[in-house]
Amino acid sequence: MINLIKAELFKLKRNHTFWVLIGVVAFVYALANYLVIIDWWQMNNTVFLNVGLKEYNAMEMMKLPLVFNLIISTFAGFFINADYATGTVKNQVLSGNKRRHIYLAKLIVFSLGSIVTAVMLPVITAISETLLLGYSEIYTSVTVVYLLRAFSLYTFIIIAYSSIVMLIASLAKESGKTIIITVMGTIILYIFEMGFVPKYEIVRIIYQNSIFYQIYEAFRPVITFNEIGKNLLISVSTFIIMAYCGTMIFRRLEIK
Repeated sequence: MINLIKAELFKLKRNHTFWVLIGVVAFVYALANYLVIIDWWQMNNTVFLNVGLKEYNAMEMMKLPLVFNLIISTFAGFFINADYATGTVKNQVLSGNKRRHIYLAKLIVFSLGSIVTAVMLPVITAISETLLLGYSEIYTSVTVVYLLRAFSLYTFIIIAYSSIVMLIASLAKESGKTIIITVMGTIILYIFEMGFVPKYEIVRIIYQNSIFYQIYEAFRPVITFNEIGKNLLISVSTFIIMAYCGTMIFRRLEIK
């Protein structure tokens, strides 16, 4: 399985879409952060503002499912689905590799790529711009602890979400279908959140125990150790369940 992971990493480093995506994400977040820092784009009542990090207001975009979904689903469409289109998956199976190892190797590397594009890049651009533009004083012990806690929890959530997108991509097998399905799912989730969550108690309980709600919990200014544990448990459980379901489906999947 280690060799499979190395092979996936090799493909990732040479995937043109991955590098284009890195460039686009870096540019968008760099521009958004700059506009916020110079007060051209003003945002009120953000969690970052409440903890003394007004210069991080543009990072509110990271909490929007549609934003990180577009990043991760696009990456999946041109990294995971490309292997189906080129016959790479079929060759890996014919080479005698266990299907669950193939799936898990792809999931591990895909999750790593998702972390780089959806978490590390936005954070690095925010830190770099605040330092270069002379706002180093915002980094106090309180704000640094908040950033470490919030983005660490967010990273686990992104890993869990990547396992969901990986499952969808494996079933769809085509990049266009993967992106459309995940975007439509995000829109449906928003309608569900606005229309059903406030009205029905059981729906609200289910939603609050999902990674989509835990995103907002991760960025709360104040959070207890029990809430942190719950956040991690939901993220890890989601990843394990989706990874297990994915391997089971992949073992029975017809690969052409």
